[in-house]
Amino acid sequence: MAPTIHSAKLTLSCPLFAADFDPRNNGRLLVGGGGGEGRSGSLIDTSRRDEIVEAVELNLSRDEDSVTSLAAAPLAGDEAGTLVALAGINSSVEEQKKNNNRHLRAFRFEAPLKNTAVAAADTPGARNSEQGQKEGKAAPGKATALSQASLFRTKNGPGSSDTYQRVTRLSPWAKEKDGTEKHARIGAVATGLAQSGEIVFFSATEAPSEKDVIGRIQLASNEEAEDLDFVSLEHESEKTDDAHGRFLMAYTNGTDVMVGELSSSSRSNSSPDVRSVYTIPLPASGARTGRPKFRALRFLSPRTLLLLQNAPNRGGCELILLQLPSAKSSKSRILQRRKLSKTVKIGLGLDICQLRTNPQGQQQTVIAVSGSDNSITLFTLEYGPKRGFSKFRPYTTLRDVHPFSMTKLTFSTFIAPPHPVTPEVGPQNIKLASVSMGNTVVVHTFPLSPFPTSSRTPRYVLVVPGPAEIWELVYSIVVLLFSLFAICLAMLAFTEIRGGTPPFLGATEWLPDGIRSLIARDYVVPPREKLTYFDTLFASNNANGETVPIAKTFPEAQIESLREILDRVHRVGAAPADLETTAPQSVSVIVRCDAEESVLVETAESAVEAGDLEEEKRKLQAWMDLSEAEQSAWKQRLVDAGRWTASEGESILLGVLFGETCGALGRAVREELA
Repeated sequence: MAPTIHSAKLTLSCPLFAADFDPRNNGRLLVGGGGGEGRSGSLIDTSRRDEIVEAVELNLSRDEDSVTSLAAAPLAGDEAGTLVALAGINSSVEEQKKNNNRHLRAFRFEAPLKNTAVAAADTPGARNSEQGQKEGKAAPGKATALSQASLFRTKNGPGSSDTYQRVTRLSPWAKEKDGTEKHARIGAVATGLAQSGEIVFFSATEAPSEKDVIGRIQLASNEEAEDLDFVSLEHESEKTDDAHGRFLMAYTNGTDVMVGELSSSSRSNSSPDVRSVYTIPLPASGARTGRPKFRALRFLSPRTLLLLQNAPNRGGCELILLQLPSAKSSKSRILQRRKLSKTVKIGLGLDICQLRTNPQGQQQTVIAVSGSDNSITLFTLEYGPKRGFSKFRPYTTLRDVHPFSMTKLTFSTFIAPPHPVTPEVGPQNIKLASVSMGNTVVVHTFPLSPFPTSSRTPRYVLVVPGPAEIWELVYSIVVLLFSLFAICLAMLAFTEIRGGTPPFLGATEWLPDGIRSLIARDYVVPPREKLTYFDTLFASNNANGETVPIAKTFPEAQIESLREILDRVHRVGAAPADLETTAPQSVSVIVRCDAEESVLVETAESAVEAGDLEEEKRKLQAWMDLSEAEQSAWKQRLVDAGRWTASEGESILLGVLFGETCGALGRAVREELA
């Protein structure tokens, strides 16, 4: 059944470049942009799944730049309707030329609140459901500018005004059981189009300034941070006194992935200790393609990163699951890769939403990737403490989401209702917002399900994990059975080549002539009274189920080559009877002259049963025991009789016993020997 997805769309007055949800409530979304004559930031009401509206609009100066990036920063103690936005907005060109670019801005948005919705907002699970949306008298909202700050030390050259705040990112928001914020958050901003890139870390206060800076990373010339992310170290096994304020940071410059630790309690302008954990390998020497490039990254855990990588020359993109090293001396390891559809030439954006963990530590992560074809592809990823991460499981692809290229996509934060879950808890959902150059905002709402449904302490999932795990098990079983089949086939082929089984596969014919003569052995069926069940499987049966032997004598009038005769004898199972001690190899066919001086080919078994071979039996010789003159004579006689050709080689003759040469040929041999 197709997934139930609700979508709503809103068109604003200018192109949009940034968006972020209020982490406390998925009903509020901040967006920002600008272009042409308009510059604005807006608070969008997304509480309805089929309709979104602009709740508060903030008009910015036309002399200044557009909103290039932003992050929602609810602060401890703020009322539910207040939200602080930290945004990247360049000062006017004149101010930038004076090296006075106050690029980091802070704004306070006060959302219009309905009287009846305020009380309902405290209902467990209501922030991720549609409870509490009753009609009521609304108080008007407003937006207020709080501060402007210049944190970058990177300065533009004379007349240059290209540098901007490309990345604005905050550490994860978390709350205590009483609703208060667990710890102070860390913010990071990174330059774009700077002559020398820079990343600045700061305490995410209501009005951040240079005194709140806690660390800097100076990048090399023409090096930029493509993306950056944080993960809390609160649940690490080795806890310290300041575990609540410690974070692991990762960023990528396109080819390298760097990680380092930060603490919200530190106050320093020095560079944090960072190290490279992975570098995209250089292309092979002489390769025509260039080097892939990382576009975005997100932490799944303190030891696992999700990366979006674009192939060179618009050759597509893929997701990479990277396990970080446990110690500085060890190396990172790629756990798995997942390529996106061929229609996605370039991956533009990446975001994740991690759903609630159950008491066993199992969790589902929802992944969204925006592409150059205006599509959004969604996956789910299961995690368990014992089995680790599952394979990427495709959920759905949203096509033609926007009329123009997407610039940002972001998930809402999922706040699960407290355990135990009661019947009063409403349906839960998560939202995915995306904005574009076409002035459009689109919000998709995805319903979640409790799993297991009968549990009072369930985790919430977008996709029930059972079928995926079953298919993974089936896949593993199929691979195992195929491997066993391949091993058995190889063993059977080897046994057949060495003469241990009848030529059922024809494996001997797979070998080159040179190798065949060295290692191949003819199969010899034991006497009929010693036939095994396996041997009888290759024999013909009559109507009564009895084994029927093949013709035991092959007169010259019945022209068949020795190869055909040997194949038929071995395939059906004729036995060499007691003559097997006569030759150095096991044989099943005798070639001799009959009374009419014609070549007679017969099975060893038929010769014994006839009883006319006792005197000549002592004269029978294997091919290798014949003299060169006798071998030449028999070759000529077999060629004349149509039994053998020189192109077949002597390996066929090794499995045959020969009598004396016939007539004139025999006399010629005797004269030559005399």
